[in-house]
Amino acid sequence: MEGILTFDCYGTLLNTAPIYEAVEAIAKKHGLDGKAVGGVFSSYEDRLMYGEDYIPYDALILRALEYCDFEMATDIFRSGYDQILSVHENIIPLPDVMETLRALHERGYELALMSNSAWSIMQHNLKAFDGLFQNVILAQDVHAYKPQLAFFRYAEEMLKLKEREHWHIAKGYWWDIRPCTRMGWRKIWVNRERKKGMEKFLPYDEVHALDEVLKIIP
Repeated sequence: MEGILTFDCYGTLLNTAPIYEAVEAIAKKHGLDGKAVGGVFSSYEDRLMYGEDYIPYDALILRALEYCDFEMATDIFRSGYDQILSVHENIIPLPDVMETLRALHERGYELALMSNSAWSIMQHNLKAFDGLFQNVILAQDVHAYKPQLAFFRYAEEMLKLKEREHWHIAKGYWWDIRPCTRMGWRKIWVNRERKKGMEKFLPYDEVHALDEVLKIIP
């Protein structure tokens, strides 16, 4: 049976810290609490993903910045949109990623990405992976963000996952591990922050760095 590995992207493979650091830097430049504004930005990202009708991720970033201006009573964050977008387009893989992806590819697995992103951003992010991903499924394709099951059902059908040996590999517990449990998928939680998982979302394998999956996947 041909094997396929599906991956979450942001946080699992690509280091997203520079995005939030850039938002915080704009705040600090204007004498605001960077950590507080970073929390506002992150909070509105989630609200816009799950509390309103679908909008593409690039447009969602702009709206989240507009809400930062709203919350902080400023007009500085919206004007930083191009800067934040550029940072997002140029984030790079975490240190344990590329060697692991190459090893899994050499073992004969097809690699696929499942990401809450838009093509205008992902076309840049994909350059960091040296063509290792044969399939990419984005929220823009499904008009739904993970953890909505519509995303996972779309991937299951498109990639014919029921007919193949498959693992889903992700850092996001709420975004990926929880819905994978509902789908009955085999999964590996990349618990980089060493959080405590929930028994009700078992079974899954747990690793603390991506290269540890090489001990689990033959």
